[in-house]
Amino acid sequence: MAKKAAAKPTVASPRLKSSSLLDTRVIYCGDNLEQLKKLPDACVDLIYIDPLFNSNRNYELFWGETKEKRSFEDRHESTRAYIDYMRPRCEQLARVLKRPAAFITIWKIVFMLCR
Repeated sequence: MAKKAAAKPTVASPRLKSSSLLDTRVIYCGDNLEQLKKLPDACVDLIYIDPLFNSNRNYELFWGETKEKRSFEDRHESTRAYIDYMRPRCEQLARVLKRPAAFITIWKIVFMLCR
C-alpha cells in the first residue's frame, strides 16, 4: 500500500490594499479633469458620474438645515460646446478605468452600465 504524502499547510496570501495604484483613503478635490489627469492608467474599478445634462435650465435648491440657497446654470453655448466640454473628461475616465469594470452615468434619466 502506497504511503500518502502529508498535506502541505496552506499559507494565506497577504491581504492587498484595495488599490496598490492610489491611496483610497484620500478625497481628491478639484476640477475633475485636472484630478483625473493625475491618476495612473487602469486604477479605478467603478465610475459613477451624474454630469450636467445640458438642459438649458437654471436650477435652484435649498441646502441642509439652514436652507441655504444654491443654484447653478446647466447651459452651454451649443450641443457641440457641451460635447467639447464632456469629451476630454470621458476620455480620462476611460483611461483610468480597469478592464473589466463598471461605468455608470446618468444623462437625462438614461442609465448606462458598460463592461
